[in-house]
Amino acid sequence: MKKNKTPKEIENTNESSSKRSIMLRWAFANTVFCFITFTVFAVVIYQATITTFINEEKSVVLNSMTNIENVLSEAKEPLTSENLHQYIEYTATIKPGNHSAEEQTLMSMIGSRKAFYIYDIDKHLLYSTHPRSFGFMNLKNDEIKQFDGKNPGFLVEREIVSKSTGKVIGYLQAFYDLTSYHKVSNLLLISLLVLEVVALIVAQIIGYFMAHYFMRPLEKLHKGMQEVAEDPTGEFKPIEIKTGDEIEELAHVYNEMMMKTNAYVEQQKRFVSDVSHELRTPLAVLDGHINLLNRWGKNDAEILDESLQASQFEISRMKKMLEEMLALARLENVDLSSSELDCDVVKVCKHAVKNFALVRQEFEIELIQKVSDETRAKIYPNHYEQALSILLDNAAKYSPDDRKSITITIAEDEDYVITKVSDKGIGISKEDIQHLFERFFRADKARNRDIGGTGLGLSIMARLAENYKGKIEVESELGVGSTFILKIPKLD
Repeated sequence: MKKNKTPKEIENTNESSSKRSIMLRWAFANTVFCFITFTVFAVVIYQATITTFINEEKSVVLNSMTNIENVLSEAKEPLTSENLHQYIEYTATIKPGNHSAEEQTLMSMIGSRKAFYIYDIDKHLLYSTHPRSFGFMNLKNDEIKQFDGKNPGFLVEREIVSKSTGKVIGYLQAFYDLTSYHKVSNLLLISLLVLEVVALIVAQIIGYFMAHYFMRPLEKLHKGMQEVAEDPTGEFKPIEIKTGDEIEELAHVYNEMMMKTNAYVEQQKRFVSDVSHELRTPLAVLDGHINLLNRWGKNDAEILDESLQASQFEISRMKKMLEEMLALARLENVDLSSSELDCDVVKVCKHAVKNFALVRQEFEIELIQKVSDETRAKIYPNHYEQALSILLDNAAKYSPDDRKSITITIAEDEDYVITKVSDKGIGISKEDIQHLFERFFRADKARNRDIGGTGLGLSIMARLAENYKGKIEVESELGVGSTFILKIPKLD
């Protein structure tokens, strides 16, 4: 029983057929191109060769006629069968077994493939070097008449004018046999056709292998895409193609696109996981208070007030947590090529300090400026202000009542704008510093309930510094205070 193909197998078969079709089309296109190019080349070569050959032979015939005419034009009287031998024997010697002297001399003048005819003034044939006769054609001087058929050739006629009297004393006719020419031209044509057929076969083979060679990077790219399509949740492995052409650029764009897509997917997974994990506790607290009130607590004013306050606290905490998590998600990707990455750090810092002083009037804030007012950082101004707010808020949370002092220092080096926020708080242990920028981590767990917060602020700081190719560092001593150092690249 024949097994039906699955849709996936049919799709793979269609894709393979499509790839083969592309290779065959590429090879066919290469063959057509070679065919047209070679045909044009062959036609040009053939026509140029034949034309050159004919023109050369015509020139030889006319030169031979001129040589004969120069000899015959020495006669003072019209040519006749009686006086003709006086002019055609001028270089001839008669030897036993040879042709006549006349034939020997004229043949040497015009060659073996040419026939020579002499007519008197009445256009009667006096002499010929070939048994075939055409008769007088009454052609104009040096006019060429073409003959086709079994004995192809061309015929030329010319008047013989006496050098002494200036009168016509006879006519000269020459015929050039093109039989050997046609043999050569046919052989040349056949050779070119054979070469063209061979060239087509070779072009087809070479075209197919070239197509296969150039398709290999595309097949590699296709295979990588197919693996992603079959398992979108699997680990993405960049496709490495080193061809130095558009296919390599295509693979590079695809790798970047997939890495960004994976980053977005991981971001969403992390966001959902964090939300589900962190909201579980406040929701459980809310559920417990509501159940308590629903059972009997609503009739007890003290329990009712306590439950409402606790529920309000947990709702505020959840709201702040969601806002900070959304802010962290928005910081996952920053376009570093944007022209809006231009922050006046001094201006933004003064604005952030002013706002903080209005809310935290009990704190003493000192701003130390070690840069010029024109110093600018490569960061969105709102992100820089957000970072300052996080650092100030963090310093305020961990500052005891008797040491409410914060110092902000703005400095710079060759590459970075450096912002330091120092407090005189409780400090951070060395064990906690290495986990300080992890999500939801909070030092001094014993005071977490009193201090509040979600543990996301410094994670936002770390992500912000990473996205802007900057750095975040911490210097702290327990019981003395902490200094957070944010380094953002300077604007070029």
